Amino acid sequence: MAAFVIAMMTATADGGRSLYGIARSGGTISQLGVLNRYSVPGRALTADMVINILVLIVLGEPIAILLASNLGYLAAVTLAVGAFVLLRRDKPDLHRPIKLAEPWIWIAYGLFVVNVFAIVIGVISPQLTGYGGPFETAVGIGILLLACVLWYIRQHFQDKSKIQWRIRDDDDPPAPKTAPLGSSELAPEGANE
Repeated sequence: MAAFVIAMMTATADGGRSLYGIARSGGTISQLGVLNRYSVPGRALTADMVINILVLIVLGEPIAILLASNLGYLAAVTLAVGAFVLLRRDKPDLHRPIKLAEPWIWIAYGLFVVNVFAIVIGVISPQLTGYGGPFETAVGIGILLLACVLWYIRQHFQDKSKIQWRIRDDDDPPAPKTAPLGSSELAPEGANE
């Protein structure tokens, strides 16, 4: 029990900081991107704790939380790798701070396929994991859908921005300015003192 409490506290602290960062970058509702007077993301920590408690109550056993959380984690990683693959296919010349060689694109393709396969098998046969079933899978998918709804609320209602699914040619951001080595032209204020 003590190990489980420590694991939940660690996960809640990590999840709270993650929610705070996601809210600050525009990925979820802005109310979670606030620090309290102790410089702690109290709202995000509270939201994470409430979700963990609700999942624990709904699923009934702590080990079943692993199925829901692993599904979310693997889905996030898979979507990130898929986004990289699509961006490199659609915009191969788009400026990026880190340029990877051609073999990394094929590695990303392979990782994407393996991850999609793992997700499909996990959703179709959750009993293979030994700690969940169809209900736990549905809870995991429900949490992912809740995150999508919160993202939509942030984009559409709070930021009032148009939802774009693809970057059009006229949306390409200009490459950032670079200064000659040793120049203080682009250095932040006070950096050269």
